[in-house]
Amino acid sequence: MFNLSLVTTIFFGLNLDFFIILLFLIQKYKFKDTFLGYELGMSVIFIISAVAGQTIQNFIPEWTIGILGLIPIYVGIKGESEETERKSNSHKDAITVMLIYAAGCGADNLAVYIPLLSKMTVPAIMLTLLYFMVLVGVTMLLALLVQRIPIIKKFLEQYSEKISRIVYILIGIFVMYDNGLIQKLISLF
Repeated sequence: MFNLSLVTTIFFGLNLDFFIILLFLIQKYKFKDTFLGYELGMSVIFIISAVAGQTIQNFIPEWTIGILGLIPIYVGIKGESEETERKSNSHKDAITVMLIYAAGCGADNLAVYIPLLSKMTVPAIMLTLLYFMVLVGVTMLLALLVQRIPIIKKFLEQYSEKISRIVYILIGIFVMYDNGLIQKLISLF
């Protein structure tokens, strides 16, 4: 069964934190690359959730999802020079955005989507996926409009590179902690 208000609330609730990151990603990458990466990331997480249902929880320990936290940490540490940005590769940029989305939102989204989608019919799952893809477009347009507000634009132009690197590292650490990877590693010693 497709419940419009429920899936809308779930989408925006799970993607609210990523909206802030989008403001920085739009500054760093082309709009189309950010949009494509966001769409791909959301779709991959959604499809994995739909296919996995409840079975993923029986076979994969939650702490292993924390390994995805290494992706935003790497991006935050590596950064990009001005020259690298000018020569950026669209496919690489879209994949980077996709991986940042998957690492930052993947575990939470999986935890919510798996039980939600396991109770839906296949047509309802397909309708939900299409609806989420539309909501990604709406979110991207909102982020584009917000980042054009003069005071926000000036702030992002001045500080986006430094702040985004810090945010990436913090997201990575949070993903590793939230999924129990850090606790698992500490318990090994």
